[in-house]
Parts: sequence; C-alpha cells; structure tokens
Amino acid sequence: MEVYTHVLLGGLVSSAPSLVGWIVAVVLVTIMLRRGGSRAERFLLIGASLMLVQSLAAVPTSALGNWLMIDKGMPSVKAAFVLSIYGLIRGCIGLGGIICLVYAYWVRFKKKPDSILKV
Repeated sequence: MEVYTHVLLGGLVSSAPSLVGWIVAVVLVTIMLRRGGSRAERFLLIGASLMLVQSLAAVPTSALGNWLMIDKGMPSVKAAFVLSIYGLIRGCIGLGGIICLVYAYWVRFKKKPDSILKV
C-alpha cells in the first residue's frame, strides 16, 4: 500500500502545474460567467473543466499499471492494453477540451472582428 501512495504522490507532483493552471482558469471563467458572460465563456468553462479532468486523470496512471500487474497478477501485455485504453480515454477528454477552448476563442473573435484591429 505504501508503494501506491508514493506513486500517486509522484503523479500528483508531476501533474501539479497543469492542475493549478486549469483550476485558476475554471475559477476565472466562472467569475466571468457570473458577471454576464456569453456563449464563448460557457465553452471556455467547459473546455477548461475538461482539461482539468484530463489532468486529474493523469495522476493515477502509474499506480494503475502497478496495481494491475502486482495486485491483480495481470500479464504485462494485458496491463499495457488496459493502460492504452485508459490513455485513449484521457486523450479524448483532452481533445474535447481543446476543441471547446478553440471554439470559445473562435466565437469571441468572430463576434467583434473590427474591435480587435482598431486601436
């Protein structure tokens, strides 16, 4: 059990910068929404939340591999397959977040193209 604690702590430390960044983004976008945000801010919140979930899902990845091979006695080939499916799901969540973030910026800049160019 102590091994998993150390592995999870290592995963948390390696994911800490992105976790802090996405938590700050979610908080700031929530404040923007409470002050009368539009559709772009809603998609920005969805995208930042998905990226936060993707960063949280990265924390137990190493512990999952150890748990499957050591505690469950799974052969390394099957454990690698399970980890690749887990990575694929994490990747799809991250891709959804990126799509929402890009769409939010596209909606925002599409709405007022003249105000961006004027000084």
